[in-house]
Amino acid sequence: MNISKEVKDLLKNEKLCTLATCVDNNPYVSLMNFTYVEEENKVILSTRRNSKKYDNIVINKKISLLLFSISSGLSATFLGTAMTTEGKEEKRYREMHMQKNNMPQFILGEDIGLIVFNIEQIIISNRQDQVTYINDVGVTE
Repeated sequence: MNISKEVKDLLKNEKLCTLATCVDNNPYVSLMNFTYVEEENKVILSTRRNSKKYDNIVINKKISLLLFSISSGLSATFLGTAMTTEGKEEKRYREMHMQKNNMPQFILGEDIGLIVFNIEQIIISNRQDQVTYINDVGVTE
């Protein structure tokens, strides 16, 4: 996937995103800490296993994330598939997530589930209201 430097910078530098899930046509949004894993084109999120967002992801793995930079005026909506994870992979991702965010109350604990989001499409908007779509095929406007 061809991700511009601006969007990579947004993913690397921002700490909060809005997560959107949906089950039975009932949308749900949450403010989340996240960690971008550039070499895998993935985003790590964590939440309590007994939360509505976690339950929604177990039922419907299609989610979206919204990031916005006030300084650059760039917003990006990321669409893709989320998976809950366990075992060695979970430990590795949890360590990465903790290193970036250092918020153990949201990342560590037996009741905290880890979500790994695979970016499949990006919709970018800038201050001039120019919208660009990036998907697995390439860039289209």
